[in-house]
Parts: sequence; C-alpha cells; structure tokens
Amino acid sequence: MSPSNSMGVRQTRERLSWLVLALFLVLGVVAWQTSAQPSYPSVQEQQTGYDGFELPELTIPQIGLDAVTSEQHIIYIGMHVDKVYELSLQSRTFSADGFIWIEWSSDTQDLMDQEDIGPADLIRLVNQIESWDSTFEVDTHQPTLLSAGRRYQRFRFSSRFYDDEVNFERDPFDVLILPIIVEVNPDQMSDKYEQALLFGHHHQNGFLGHSGGLSGYELKGASLQSFLHRYPSRFGSWYQPTKSQARLDIVYQSDYWSAFVNWVLPLVIIMSVVLMAPTVAGSLADIRLAVPSTALLTLVFLHQAYHDDIPSLPYLTFLDQLFACGYLIAMGLFALFTWGTNVYARATQEGREEATRRIDRVDLLFQLSSIAMFIGVGVFSWISTSA
Repeated sequence: MSPSNSMGVRQTRERLSWLVLALFLVLGVVAWQTSAQPSYPSVQEQQTGYDGFELPELTIPQIGLDAVTSEQHIIYIGMHVDKVYELSLQSRTFSADGFIWIEWSSDTQDLMDQEDIGPADLIRLVNQIESWDSTFEVDTHQPTLLSAGRRYQRFRFSSRFYDDEVNFERDPFDVLILPIIVEVNPDQMSDKYEQALLFGHHHQNGFLGHSGGLSGYELKGASLQSFLHRYPSRFGSWYQPTKSQARLDIVYQSDYWSAFVNWVLPLVIIMSVVLMAPTVAGSLADIRLAVPSTALLTLVFLHQAYHDDIPSLPYLTFLDQLFACGYLIAMGLFALFTWGTNVYARATQEGREEATRRIDRVDLLFQLSSIAMFIGVGVFSWISTSA
C-alpha cells in the first residue's frame, strides 16, 4: 500500500472514530435527559371497585375555607372519568365520559329555591365543545338528602373537550395535560353578595377508571384544583362576574422510547449518513454531491410528516430545532462539496494530490464542527424548554 493510500485510510478511520463517538454522545444525552421523569401526583396501582385507581390526598385548594364569608356558599364537587379517547393534537381536543357529583348546604338550597335554580343548572362544563353531540344529565333522579340539610346530586357526562394546556416545546417528548373544567353557572351565584365557591369533595378518592389511559401515552396522575375566574366583560351589567371553577387536570407522558425510535432515530441516521459523506474521496465529485441533496429531500419529507400530527405553532419544538440544524448542515455540506469539486477540477495533474489533502482537511473540520453543532443545538434546545 502506498504512503498516500495509507494516509487516506488513517484519515478515514480517524473521521469514523470521531463520528461514532459523537453519535454515541448524542444518543447518551437524549437517553439521559429523557430518563428524568417530571414529578406529578402518582397513580397508585390499587383498585378499589368503582373508583378505579387510588390517588394521594388532594392538595388544599387555592381558595382557603377561612376566607369564606357568610355571604358565600360552598359547593363540594367531585369527578370520576371513566374513559378518555379520540385525542386530536391537531385540533387540541379529546373526548371523555364520566361522572360529576356536587354537595351543597341548606343555605345554598334556600338561595336556589329563591332564584328558581335547579341542581342541573348549578354547574356547566366550561371547555366543552360540540354540545350537539354531548350528554350532561342527572344520574340520580332526585337530590339525595343528607344530614344537616345537605343535598347530593350526581351527573353523567359524555362530551368532547378543548385542551388549553397543550405545550409542544419538547415534542415529541410531551407532557400532555387534559383538563375538564366545571364552573358555577347561575349569574345569581357569581356576584359579591351571593357567591358560590367550588371545592373538591371530601370523599373524592379516585379520578380515573380502568379506561383512563391513552394509546401512546403513560398515565402519570391527576389533580383537582379550585380557581376564581373573573370575566373581562360586564356583559351589559353593572359588575364583572367572578365565578368559581373546579379544574381536573389529567396528566399523561409520551412514551420516550417510542418517540425516540419514531422521530429522533431516523433524523440521527440521516445526519450520520450526511456526516459520513466527506469520507468519500474528493475525486468522486458526483457521488459526494448526490448525498447532501438527497439528504435535504429526505429531511423535508420527514419534517412534513412530523408536522402532519401537530397543529401550527408560533414557536419551534425540540424536534423542529434539530431539523433546522440538519438543514443547515446538509446545505453547508453541499456548499463544501461544490467548493471541493471546483478545487480538484482546477488543480493541475501534479497538484491534485495536494488538492486532495486540502479537501480532506476541510472535510474533517466540517465533520467535527457539524457534530458539535448538532449536539449543542440538541442540548441547548432541551435545556431551554425545561422550564
């Protein structure tokens, strides 16, 4: 083997060694970062009959009981979701079936009698859509009379809901939060004189049934919290209504391994082919120029297929930033190969060996800088979306 051939073999091995090491670093960073699971209320794997899964004790709502005045009414609310299905990330909607129950005092019942408010009119589903195909009906024929004049009513619902908590910044490694929001409905219970406040029911011990899972996602937990919603409009009245809301958030985590294999791994393979292209001899101009152009087309089609599954967003996702980096590297490689082809073609017969060495040095520099750029973009974009 001639010295020039031996040097070429050594350079190729050196490039491949750096490339393999860098790819393992990329895979290691992704695997290490995605193994850090966010903390949510965990679902305990204890089945308790109808309630399905047990959950830890609820956090005290943001509205404290000690802040409730004599003019305000407490309505306890509980939710149990049997099924979650037909999730659409494009339209940010999902369907759910389940039960809602409320418990109110005799004072609240007196106000209801005075204002001619029935139990079915006390609450409404705020983020419900497509009401023509929805169900919200009483499950107990009459309110059940409890001790101290308290009353209890259970409702059954089946509806499609809008998800206002979708965040795709770390897509495809998403944390998906599906909310079901219930609000006090009567205007008579929203003003400062007779305000009704929703609190989590004291006998609430399970939010989800056995069909609460979603395909492709891992169920992480659920929480029920109370809020006050102050409307920005007076609706032609003399005051701005402030209504109490109870929000059930069901938290899902995308399957990391599935998301990695489906989206990140194909991108890494394409970029590996792109970064291995400079190891082709500089004299093979046609082969070298074909690699980045083919890679660009492949990246475009893969990126388009990825965006077919998510809505239009005003920001770049984690995977979008990796694709953008891949575009720049592939385009830079095409420019590099164009330059190298011209340098080799213009060189004299005696100067082609020196031209080849020059092209090889620039190729190696491009490989190393591109690998560092790809890893840096991946790490930076992940850290920047960790908040």
